[in-house]
Amino acid sequence: MDLLTLAWAWALIAAQPLALVLPFMLWSRVSEAAHFHHPYGSWRPALATLAGVSLGLSMVVAMWEPGTLTFSAIFEPDGRWNLSIDQFWTLVMERLADGPHRLMEVIATDDERGNYTVVVAAVALLFALDSAIMLAAGFRGPPLLAFLLDLTMAVLACGLTIYGIHATLWLLNRLNFWVIAVAILLLQEYRYSVLHLFRRRRRSAPTGSNGQHGFTGKTKGS
Repeated sequence: MDLLTLAWAWALIAAQPLALVLPFMLWSRVSEAAHFHHPYGSWRPALATLAGVSLGLSMVVAMWEPGTLTFSAIFEPDGRWNLSIDQFWTLVMERLADGPHRLMEVIATDDERGNYTVVVAAVALLFALDSAIMLAAGFRGPPLLAFLLDLTMAVLACGLTIYGIHATLWLLNRLNFWVIAVAILLLQEYRYSVLHLFRRRRRSAPTGSNGQHGFTGKTKGS
């Protein structure tokens, strides 16, 4: 094995963790931009995110196969989640593509309690109102920006929910008890925000009446 082949092999190994967290890094950037630039306040991106997560969870449940969440399926070496990195990405792409079709199929044939129907109807109503406001404004101005941001947040949240659930189960199989170390690293990332995977509200420094470190200019006895 020559040096170039060895370097390429190590580069591929190093790129795998980055590829796994890249969707979350993208989400963090888009979420921060949406909360900052949304013309109607940060509650609208939060509502769009909730809609996307609800759709994503509904798709995951609709696509779920029996025996996927058993201990042997997740942790044993020959379990159903014992996949190579290429097999994992193939599975994720298939689930992202099949999710909407499978959800509609379940609603049409196997939704006796109407749970899936309620979720889809609520999300559809939300974006119908959003679209009506945008159309009334003539595809311009703050309503258009709001609609685009809401749609982007919902689509990304839906896809990231599907990806995150599959990635978690796959990592549990690949890492086993080492997943505890990953959880600790994620906790540290949440605390110190090195990679900015989690959106944190920026706290402004406290200021006093003169704007300098809370000093009010008053002296003892004044």
